[in-house]
Amino acid sequence: MDVQHALESHPSINGMCDYVGISRSGYYQREKRHNHQSPRKLRKKFIQGEIKAIWLKSLCIYGAGKITQELRSKGYKIAERTVGKYMRELGIHAVYLTPWTTTTRNSKFDKQLINIFGCKLIPETTFKRAYNE
Repeated sequence: MDVQHALESHPSINGMCDYVGISRSGYYQREKRHNHQSPRKLRKKFIQGEIKAIWLKSLCIYGAGKITQELRSKGYKIAERTVGKYMRELGIHAVYLTPWTTTTRNSKFDKQLINIFGCKLIPETTFKRAYNE
């Protein structure tokens, strides 16, 4: 029996299992494993959808901690570590916004200043002026 003939004649599962060389029970067990969604997998997919929605709603800023707080406020019982794992699997991460500050000062800045008052400043006493003589 060749494959083309087997496909054209629509044989039974038993005939195909004999042709391939596996048992019928083995075929059904494999079919059940691959087509079955466990409750844990279903919950994981649902929670990942919720995480993605919260993350997008926050303009891609929230991290695992804040998303966990949001999920718990909605009534889900979930750990922050689990949320972090799911976020890594989804390829999303928090964006931490920090205020902009200058970290480097220009050392030549003092030489660029222009003395518009025509007076000499004394470094020890910043607020007192000594007039040129």
